[in-house]
Amino acid sequence: MDGPLSDRRRLAAMIVLFLVGFGLVALASAAGSSWPLLLAPLPYAAIPWLVVHGDGGRAPAVRDDDEG
Repeated sequence: MDGPLSDRRRLAAMIVLFLVGFGLVALASAAGSSWPLLLAPLPYAAIPWLVVHGDGGRAPAVRDDDEG
C-alpha cells in the first residue's frame, strides 16, 4: 500500500477483523476448547489501532505564534 487507506478499505478491514474475532469465539464453542478465546482479543484490539493509525497521516503540528 502506497498511500493512506481509503474509507471503504478501512471499513472492510474492520468488518473482517470483527468477523475473525467472532469466528474465534465460535471455534472455541464448537471445539469445546479455550485456546481460541486467548486469540480473540487480538483482532478486536486491531480495530481501534486501524481507526487511529489507518490514514497514515500525522496529526497537524501545533503552531506557536509567540516564538521567543
